[in-house]
Amino acid sequence: MWPFGKKKAGKGGKRLTIFFASDLHGSTVCFRKFINGAKFYGADVLVLGGDLTGKAVLPICRQADGSHLAHRSGDTVTLQGRDEIEAYSRRAANMGFYPIKMSEDEFRELSADEARREKLFKKLVCERVEEWCDFAGEKLAGTGVPLITAPGNDDFFEMDDVLNASPHVQYHEMEVTEVGGYEMLHVGGSTVTPWDTEREYTEEEYRQRFAELIPKVKDMRRCIFNVHVPPYGTVLDKCPKLDENLQVVFDMGNPVSMHAGSSTLVEVVQETQPLLGLHGHIHEGRGRIDIGASVCVNPGSVYPEGILQGVLITLEEDEIRRGARQICGMRS
Repeated sequence: MWPFGKKKAGKGGKRLTIFFASDLHGSTVCFRKFINGAKFYGADVLVLGGDLTGKAVLPICRQADGSHLAHRSGDTVTLQGRDEIEAYSRRAANMGFYPIKMSEDEFRELSADEARREKLFKKLVCERVEEWCDFAGEKLAGTGVPLITAPGNDDFFEMDDVLNASPHVQYHEMEVTEVGGYEMLHVGGSTVTPWDTEREYTEEEYRQRFAELIPKVKDMRRCIFNVHVPPYGTVLDKCPKLDENLQVVFDMGNPVSMHAGSSTLVEVVQETQPLLGLHGHIHEGRGRIDIGASVCVNPGSVYPEGILQGVLITLEEDEIRRGARQICGMRS
């Protein structure tokens, strides 16, 4: 547990327990743990902070002798029979990959056609998100627990249609919504990254985005910021520095750190003092901070290991009772 002090939430606030996680990046086992966490922790609301998208397609190629070769990160694994293929595919999906069976000819054609690879990737991502939405619907049916999410920087715009079409998900971007007697301000994406991802914004663009939403908030004392990017210059946005080849920079054998959050967000939080900030994006930035009277958290992410990291926060009357723990080994 993280030791948290008490923070005022404003008179008349209702009791609300939020289970928040972020940056699952296609990991099916982490998503299942997250949904099951509603019952396990007695949460009233599930908030998923963005970056549902995984990282890569994993081809499993059929061979003339009936075996299959799986290609991942330059390594090749030989799989024999349906059971081995299914077990390998489950492990890959839990690590955030998108396994798909194909012939060697199809593999070669895709290797030579970037547009086709991109189309296939987006198709598989959308299919998994649909599966996740259906799973959430099954598990949360009759509980009254909503699943709320907003986009991360890796989440391409085609996913919006999938999430908006699901009756089991409340998908918000650039909105202020009501959640259990509190307000929630939703801003997705991130500041500029070395990977040129789908939803990246300059600080000036963030200023414009917040300027559009802040006037819509009725009471900042009971407002929750669901903002994917974390505040700049804090433990929540501290990450390894990369060189021009996207390799970690070392100095005297130690990795060099940098900050990759939003300075505009820091200014906005300082000026408006919302009750709570829920952030992600920087996987190494697990922690909590105070910015004035506002509390900001980032659960971090170690999704390739199948470990779900989350934050459990209870808002009650005029104070926040807060706790967070690393969650792993939960039955899915």
